[in-house]
Amino acid sequence: MNDRANNNCTLGAETQTIIVRQIIGEKEKQKALDIHVVVPERKPSIEQIVDVFVKEVEVCSVDVITDKVIVRGEFEIKAIYVASLPDQPVHAVEIKHYKWTLDIDIPGARRGMDAEASVIVEFVDYDVDDHHRAYKYKNFEPIDCDDDDDHDDDDCHDHDHDHDCHDHDDGCGGHHHHHHKHNCREFDVSVILKVTAKVMTDREVNIGTSSLPSKPKG
Repeated sequence: MNDRANNNCTLGAETQTIIVRQIIGEKEKQKALDIHVVVPERKPSIEQIVDVFVKEVEVCSVDVITDKVIVRGEFEIKAIYVASLPDQPVHAVEIKHYKWTLDIDIPGARRGMDAEASVIVEFVDYDVDDHHRAYKYKNFEPIDCDDDDDHDDDDCHDHDHDHDCHDHDDGCGGHHHHHHKHNCREFDVSVILKVTAKVMTDREVNIGTSSLPSKPKG
């Protein structure tokens, strides 16, 4: 009883602790990727590429180490192309679950702190011989691809370096313009991602409370 009376008579004597979420740091960084794509043998070769786009971009994990954040994620690439066949059907080739990793410097970050990250695609383009870049199709309307639409993860991987296309191969346009046959099975895709990461931690903050009003009445 006496302790309570003493507290009521002392300005600012009572304090309480609250937990607040403090942002240690936030930073964005670009990730540039050059991906080599090979059309699988079961699909026809390329006469012209219609378009290439990136989809299903996501962050899979965010890890905090000393003064740094490690962000891992994946995405898919899909290329629409005119097949090198007499009736020139439209096909598609995909790379599924293409993984990427990026480290971002955030001073003050420590293991055990909370972190979150987001990612967007800033740029996508493909590199192929001019004959195979279908400029006339650039603003094409969505069409049904003559594709088997299977979803095997090994449809086409950047580490697949088979020998379907070489500089000395008659089937590859680019170095043998005197040949009438222009088709190929390989091309490169450039992707630039922008990743934003933020590190946070909980801090205890003591705040004082007064039993008397801040301004006297009357």
